[in-house]
Amino acid sequence: MFWVIVSFVALLFLLRKYVVPAVNDVLDARAKRISDEIEAAENSRKEAERLLEEHRTQLAEARANINQMMEQAQKDATANREKAMAELDADLSKKKDAAMAEIDTARKKAMSEIRGVAVDVAMEVAEKLIAKSVDKKQAESLANEAIEKIGEAKDQVH
Repeated sequence: MFWVIVSFVALLFLLRKYVVPAVNDVLDARAKRISDEIEAAENSRKEAERLLEEHRTQLAEARANINQMMEQAQKDATANREKAMAELDADLSKKKDAAMAEIDTARKKAMSEIRGVAVDVAMEVAEKLIAKSVDKKQAESLANEAIEKIGEAKDQVH
């Protein structure tokens, strides 16, 4: 038994002197590698969070710019529409005024022609009445002739 104890103590001594330090070195290296990987992962996570926040900020700025551009485009479109409407109103007003002036001129011309024809007819009726004495039947006939001539003159004007 003595040799078993001596062998056991010798084995423990050899294990402690050579094997345990080697195992400890392997475990320490593994622990350091794991610690370095954890630190690298933490740094990567922080960098990813920073980039995510940066992208969120850029996205918010882009959205704000888009909203601003949309508002400006709407304002420009409204201003252009109002300008076009004002120009159209002015153009229509000018055309209306020109048409009204043309209508007024045509009306005055027609009235002048009608007056001329009416004077001619009245003079003719008066000449015929003065030239001979007429009874009621002849007066009606002369009046009907005068009305027909006025109608014919009116048709010629149009």
